[in-house]
Amino acid sequence: MQRRHLLSAAAASAAVLAAPSSWAQSAGYPNRPIKLIVPFPAGVSPDVVARLVGDKLSQALGQPVVVENRPGAGGMIGAEAGTNSAADGYSLFYSVKAVHAIAPNVYQNPKFNPVRDFRAVSQLLLVPHVLTASPGTPYNNMKELVEFAKRNPGKINYASLGVGSQPHVAMEAWAQRLGIKLNHVPYKTNPSPDVMSGVVSLSIEASTTAIPLIKGGKVKGLAISGAERIANLPDVPTMTEFGSTLDVNGQIGSSWHGIFAPKATPDDVVAKLNTEIVKIVKLPEIQSRMRDLGLTPTGTSADAMTAVATADNVFWAKLIKDFDIKVE
Repeated sequence: MQRRHLLSAAAASAAVLAAPSSWAQSAGYPNRPIKLIVPFPAGVSPDVVARLVGDKLSQALGQPVVVENRPGAGGMIGAEAGTNSAADGYSLFYSVKAVHAIAPNVYQNPKFNPVRDFRAVSQLLLVPHVLTASPGTPYNNMKELVEFAKRNPGKINYASLGVGSQPHVAMEAWAQRLGIKLNHVPYKTNPSPDVMSGVVSLSIEASTTAIPLIKGGKVKGLAISGAERIANLPDVPTMTEFGSTLDVNGQIGSSWHGIFAPKATPDDVVAKLNTEIVKIVKLPEIQSRMRDLGLTPTGTSADAMTAVATADNVFWAKLIKDFDIKVE
């Protein structure tokens, strides 16, 4: 009997020693700097928010959170770097709807699958977008735009951030639902200067950049994506105010920002990160800063972000297939 007890104790001790290393690693997490990969260049909206949240996260965790910009290929370069990182909580990925749901469906042979390769940590915010027009265009709202486009089929150009970008696919979807024909002009750089000067007539701008342009009279704001108007643009109606089915809950025109980790990252690490990130997003100073930029702070559970990212991937895959949009 005593021998059996000794053998049982020895087996239990061996089981503890043989427990997955991820548990041992996460017990004292974090004990070194954390890398946050941002798939965009410095200075753009995701980078600004990533640094804002990253700074607060550094304070909360007692370790530096270092932003690493890895732009290119519609966010695919940064996403690939994120999937190839160790799943230990020391490499995180800052993603947006376009990277997580659109790019993998327009690029041929993508080297990552967002649903398979990442697990969500938390959604940070929602980003409404604004359909903007050059100051000299003969339309000032959606009704006038649609009437002009129907009288002049194929004579309105719109700019996007490139083939397969969210502004491109969103504008095609809206044009189809409105029954109008628009000409796509893809840009590799920011098209705003050409919209302001009238080289192209329309573009879809994130609220962060649209607000100052509209307030400064450099472009017109025709409509906003999402369920409600932007406080800083109270006179610009939502797309659904013109047509109830055009952009239900902003699924076409709006975006989101979220933080993800490689798929095998331990549960307790994700839980710890989620707890701290949600606290940060709820801080009054962070809420105020985001709302000033026209953003809607959220700070969700990991499961909620997973559900949104998965649903968006399915939605955009179908939309892109319907329009046969591909990037070689």
